[in-house]
Amino acid sequence: MARILVIDDDLDLLQMMRLILQRAGHEAILTGDGADGIAKAQQVHPDMAIVDVMMPGMNGYQVVRKLREDPTTSDTTILVLTARAQPVDRDAALAAHADGYMAKPVSPAELLQTIGELLSKRGQAALPHNIALTVFSLRGGVGKTTLAVNLALALRQAGREVCLVDLSSKSGHVAMQMRLQARSSWVEALAQINTLNPEALDQLLMSHESGLRLLPSPFLPPAQTPAGDAVTRLLGLLKLKFSLTVVDVGTWDDAARAAISSSELLLIVLSPEVSSLQTTAATLRIIKAMDVPDEKSPLVLNCVAPKPGLAASAIEKALGRALTISLPYDELQVQALSQGVPLILSHPAAPLAAGVRQLIQVLSSKQTARR
Repeated sequence: MARILVIDDDLDLLQMMRLILQRAGHEAILTGDGADGIAKAQQVHPDMAIVDVMMPGMNGYQVVRKLREDPTTSDTTILVLTARAQPVDRDAALAAHADGYMAKPVSPAELLQTIGELLSKRGQAALPHNIALTVFSLRGGVGKTTLAVNLALALRQAGREVCLVDLSSKSGHVAMQMRLQARSSWVEALAQINTLNPEALDQLLMSHESGLRLLPSPFLPPAQTPAGDAVTRLLGLLKLKFSLTVVDVGTWDDAARAAISSSELLLIVLSPEVSSLQTTAATLRIIKAMDVPDEKSPLVLNCVAPKPGLAASAIEKALGRALTISLPYDELQVQALSQGVPLILSHPAAPLAAGVRQLIQVLSSKQTARR
């Protein structure tokens, strides 16, 4: 999922790192020499560099400083991984402007979790604050809610204040995926929208142990569908209160139109099968009529079944749009749903969790390119 450069003069460790990274879906680039590592970084522009400290010739701290000084590599995420485990060594790594420090030996799970967290933080640096991001599909069974939940949690892990809104009108599954029991919903929020203030809104939001806040859907469908102007005002309040507001939408009504119009980003989720492709084609016609530009409505292909479906190239040709990312099928998702612990928390190195973090990086890079 990420291109990772490993610089370490221990050849056995390099091979072990290759196996760990490749099994997690990353591309591993290896070298045992600091100067060669810098040259490789300048050539391939890795997402991350994992650097040992004690190497002949150029030591790890010098490598980190050189990477930071070069404009072509200055934004590379850098993790110092060393056998030197004293506090002074950690301070030296951070003083050289590394993003993280780990002492050897380290377990594969701990290493992959740290890699995921650092890559996620790297992506978040470029995302604007006080924006709404709607995750949308008119086709059920494409993993839209799963993506919204894991995306919101990954954003929260990166240190952002995040609220997740389940805008479903009939017992949405966001709270269930996080093993939470909803006490109130957006119905109560919209009922008092004309007088709703930040303090009252805070009382209506649920809190997950991760620090993520949630405005769930009602257990029973409301008598009336929510008015678009009320949804617009609600999202406006949330955007003022939170750095990022993630909205899960799966119907087409006034509320959905208001959410899309109020969002700075719209993720359109589809799966690689014919009916999803047809629904997505209709969705693109709808949002085009709303004047939502392509760059603000990236397409996310989510593989929800183990069997291969339509080829990505065939999907792109049929839609006339490039896919922003293709998320892999993850057999652990069944377990995550049954346990109420999303993969981004329970298995941070799982393919889907890694894919969500990569999606954040892609969105962040696109935001940076538009500035």
